[in-house]
Amino acid sequence: MRIFILLMLIFLLFTKIGLTHKINTFAYREGDQVTGEAYFADGSPCIKCKVEVYSDKGTKILEITTDEKGKYSFTTKEKGSIKIKVIAGEGHLAECKVEGLKNSQTSKTEESKIGRSKTEEKVTNLKMTNEEMKIVIKEAVSDAIKETIKPETEGIKNLLVDVKKDMDRVKLHDIIGGIGYIFGIWGIITILKFRKK
Repeated sequence: MRIFILLMLIFLLFTKIGLTHKINTFAYREGDQVTGEAYFADGSPCIKCKVEVYSDKGTKILEITTDEKGKYSFTTKEKGSIKIKVIAGEGHLAECKVEGLKNSQTSKTEESKIGRSKTEEKVTNLKMTNEEMKIVIKEAVSDAIKETIKPETEGIKNLLVDVKKDMDRVKLHDIIGGIGYIFGIWGIITILKFRKK
């Protein structure tokens, strides 16, 4: 019994050490801009860690490092989904997948750029029809709304990051649950041994 208790204490000690090095990462995409964050299980940021970005075909697109807060950001022309790997050294690795742009997002962006160039030409000629004027006004209002809402949504995104960090942390009830499983398995083994006798 003393050996069992000693083994349990050693197990708990090494479990705590092992969990402190677990890495989590997540990222989100807004058009061509991808923003993400990498952090350890206790919520501390992965500072100056290597971040590798791969296309959905497995080719490496780029390599960057996290900042002092564990955050990273980059722009990509890749329209499909991408895989992000955060490497913190000594075998510590976290991966996340960011979905690609939907066709409607891509086509709307391209149509908007084409529409703007056409409307700029027409504005200089000062010959606009009623429909063309509606398109110009719609694009201007859409851009104004995006610029106004963007700072407001940053707070929500940061809140979601904090919630995800909190959910990824190892909690006391997880550790106690693990110990309970070990005692349960030990109890089953003990019962099976006594039945054989």
